[in-house]
Amino acid sequence: MIKKEQLKKVINNNSEIFRLLVIMCVVFLLIVIVVPNKSTFLSMSMLSSMMTQMPEIGIFATAVTFAMLLGGIDLSVVGIGNLCGILSSIFVLKFADSMGGMAAVFISYILVLIVGALCGAFNGVIVHYLGVPAMLATLGSMQIFQGIAIIMTNGSAVTGMDSAYGVLGSAQIMGIPLIMIIFLVIIFLMTVLLQKRKFGMDVYMLGTNNKASLFSGIHNGRTTILTFVISGVLSAVAGIIVCSRAMSAKADYGSSYILQCLLVAILGGISPFGGKGKVVGIVLSIITLQILSSGFNILRFSSYQKTFIWGFVLILVMIINFLADQKK
Repeated sequence: MIKKEQLKKVINNNSEIFRLLVIMCVVFLLIVIVVPNKSTFLSMSMLSSMMTQMPEIGIFATAVTFAMLLGGIDLSVVGIGNLCGILSSIFVLKFADSMGGMAAVFISYILVLIVGALCGAFNGVIVHYLGVPAMLATLGSMQIFQGIAIIMTNGSAVTGMDSAYGVLGSAQIMGIPLIMIIFLVIIFLMTVLLQKRKFGMDVYMLGTNNKASLFSGIHNGRTTILTFVISGVLSAVAGIIVCSRAMSAKADYGSSYILQCLLVAILGGISPFGGKGKVVGIVLSIITLQILSSGFNILRFSSYQKTFIWGFVLILVMIINFLADQKK
């Protein structure tokens, strides 16, 4: 009897996660049934391809998640990622010969992580101290970051980097892509930060009620800025991964990622109204959507068809979450 009550309590406390597990299993079974070439979909090469593609969207979605937990949204994540990827690429192009390929790449990564943090801090200052809604603030900053990137490259792609630049995007450890390991480490660290540290409690409380958090002794300004800084750093990491995989950088890479990031975050249980959701849901959500995407590729769906489906699924998930909250 006690075990049943404990199990029921665990399920109730993690209802979003269990619901995601069910959705993931249903989607997997549907794709297996629908795709004509099941051996291709269930092959190890397909699994490896999925693990290579998931980290980009997953890390961008994690960056968006932090802003959503505050009750806002960060539309500038892809802009920050592209800007950081371009800066990193240009740095490696200029200094790879004098410093050595790996040294130039390593230093470029450190520099762009700092740039990502500064971009995030810029967003945080505008949102908190100027009182601009996060959606409008990050929409404007997205244009600024993208404009800077276009000016630096004249709108063309940056290519010709040292081969060391592509190591991050292609390296594997025991058959698992390095970028997948980085993604899982980020998920673990962000989960600990939000679930086990005071900062996480501050973020959830601020996202739930900013006035109550202020009277509770939480420094709303510091928490907001630090949250956007984390979002900026994660965006920089995702941008580096995108450029490392492609061995090129451009201002308009990943232009469709914002919609997918929102879909991943909301499907993962992150409330668009703030103060609710767990980062671990991002993993299950991105796996589910990657299964769908891989199935669509086998079925030869066009990018336009997939964009339509992502938008439809986003609305559907929001309706389901709304009805579930109303029932509670």
